[in-house]
Amino acid sequence: MAEHSSRRPITDTVREGLSLWRVRREDIERDPSASEAFEARRRRKLGDHATSLCAVALVAALVFWPLDWLVLGEVARGAFARWRVGVAVGSALFLALTRVTNSPSALGGAFVALTLGASTLAGDSMARAGDPGAPYVYLLHFGLLATVALPLALAERALFTAGIALFSAIGYWGLHPSHIGHAGTALWWSVALGAGLVSVWYGHSLFLLARENFEHRAALSRWAHDLEERVRERTEELRALVHQVERVREEERARIARELHDELGQEIAAIGYSLRFTRERFEKDPRAIAANLDDVDAAVERTRSLVREIVSELRPRMLDDLGLVAAVEWLARRMNDNGELRCTVRAEGPMDALSEDCKTAAFRIVQESLTNVLKHARAKEVEIDLVSERGALLITVRDDGVGIARSRGDNGEALRGMLRPGVGLIGMRERAQALSGTLDVLPRQPRGTEIRCKLPR
Repeated sequence: MAEHSSRRPITDTVREGLSLWRVRREDIERDPSASEAFEARRRRKLGDHATSLCAVALVAALVFWPLDWLVLGEVARGAFARWRVGVAVGSALFLALTRVTNSPSALGGAFVALTLGASTLAGDSMARAGDPGAPYVYLLHFGLLATVALPLALAERALFTAGIALFSAIGYWGLHPSHIGHAGTALWWSVALGAGLVSVWYGHSLFLLARENFEHRAALSRWAHDLEERVRERTEELRALVHQVERVREEERARIARELHDELGQEIAAIGYSLRFTRERFEKDPRAIAANLDDVDAAVERTRSLVREIVSELRPRMLDDLGLVAAVEWLARRMNDNGELRCTVRAEGPMDALSEDCKTAAFRIVQESLTNVLKHARAKEVEIDLVSERGALLITVRDDGVGIARSRGDNGEALRGMLRPGVGLIGMRERAQALSGTLDVLPRQPRGTEIRCKLPR
């Protein structure tokens, strides 16, 4: 039963065998330059093939001439000698012509004339060697099969093959009408018809294979060029991203060091001063230090708040303690408190099952999006949507700002649809792709930008 189901229907086999013969209009319309390039190459190769055939014919006519004395009678030897001399002279003239000109049209016309003349001479020689009952007449069929290797279009191939058969017949029966009524004439024409059809079929199949191979090579060349461009662009993006990361890291270190030295250092110095003053007052009057203790407690509380703020800037504790939604709402409240943006957050679906990597990436992507809005968008409102469904977290950040410029060089794959990405967008994209997610940045109508990110949970 399994063996029966694995058999392919005969119609599929025939259809696949004929698939090369289908005219692929969609391919030609999609890339007409490839067809033009193939046509130019075909005409050049036709001259090369014609030259090769003439060189082979010249060598064969001379090298195999001595064999005629071993296998042919006197009459046949004389007839074959006429054919060999004609082929050798014609081939030598064509090879000499290739030294004078390389024009495809001139060489093509000369080759056609030479082939048809050689076919007529071959027919005349075979007729002199014997009547249609002799085997020599069937050697004329080799001329039909010799066209298989030529890179000809279908109409050209059919006409050329028919011309060889016709001129061979003219040389045989036209120049020797006494052979017309022979019984072997009909047999020769029936075999010639079959040989011509086989020649046209296989020759055109090879031609179509050559064209398909050429188109595939051209497509691979274009894809390789596009891939090199994309690799170069991504390399430049990553180089810029690394530079930006290092710069931001140094700025963050400098900011933390400044806050630790200035604000936290001042608070610690104030605590130390208060403790020394409290100790002096305690030595004089232990009951008079209550106010000093209040100052120390206030200084400790300010220090604790400052440390909490620094830690929150590095990584909000609520992201680990309360989850992603609470951390994003904290970001939104900070934006609202600054009075620069009106930021709203909407959350749907269960958020408890989000992985740590997913929560961290989502928080940083939202944080970077808001930073970009503040720096570049000149927006008034921002909407943040967090939707957890079907094993993925969907993040959408929309603003009503000036929008984002469409990139001239982006191919639509990296940040779909859009944009020449800045370093911030590149960092967001890399965060998403590191988790096998996607990031799209799209212009909104009539104004604004929308960031869509999808992360696996």
